[in-house]
Amino acid sequence: MDNFYIFDKMEKVFIISGLITFLFCLVKFLEMKFIDKKWKPLKETVRDSIIVFVCSLVGSVICFHVNGSVNEFLNIVTETKTFNSAATQIFTDDPGF
Repeated sequence: MDNFYIFDKMEKVFIISGLITFLFCLVKFLEMKFIDKKWKPLKETVRDSIIVFVCSLVGSVICFHVNGSVNEFLNIVTETKTFNSAATQIFTDDPGF
């Protein structure tokens, strides 16, 4: 069961990284077409896109990995009381003693 959870996270990481890279390429091509009005070599654009993909992949993995830790840290800093209903037992019947 845990393996599916890991694959689910990795799928999200690759989707996020792919979207970021796609947007980067789109903006880069629009910049070359309308702002610079000069086309750069495709080799440079592909290299920059690979760098963006790897950086966004690493950043997404770190973000998903420490997400719980950051939430716990911020709860401590802001003194937010978290309520965990799974661990809390509520007795609504007469006591058994």
